[in-house]
Amino acid sequence: MAEEKKLEAEAVETPAEETKPAKKAAAKKAPAKKAAAKKTTKKEEAVEYITRPAIIKDFSIVKYVIVTEETQKLQATDNAMVFAVAKKATKLEIKAAIQAIFNAKVKSVNTRNVLPKTRRVGRYSGKLPAYKRAIVRFDSSFDLGKITAAVANEERAANEEAE
Repeated sequence: MAEEKKLEAEAVETPAEETKPAKKAAAKKAPAKKAAAKKTTKKEEAVEYITRPAIIKDFSIVKYVIVTEETQKLQATDNAMVFAVAKKATKLEIKAAIQAIFNAKVKSVNTRNVLPKTRRVGRYSGKLPAYKRAIVRFDSSFDLGKITAAVANEERAANEEAE
């Protein structure tokens, strides 16, 4: 009798277990279709990006662009630029300032405090100032060529005025 009850219980459990994976598979397919529909609408919306106008505080947060061989590689591969920023600026403040100044969508901001370096001139030693470095990655739809051209034009104009 006990064996018969076990067999009946197993027979009852097996059909229920077989239907569960079928329900899960059907449930997984439905959200995937919805997600695909959402992705296509987001791509169409991200044609232009308009931000607030830049204010004086934005220019006090972002000090200057750091241009080295490594930053040029970042610009070419990751669509990123490196800036020296105010020591007390947060990532959200940096992101808002860059978006306002360059009118571009920022994907991410990574920051790093650069410690002061000791330099010697003859027998005298001193330290270079410490600063905060921000690596700003832009959205793939934004062309960094616009920014680099604008920065180059400003530098040329400043050099011509100085001479």
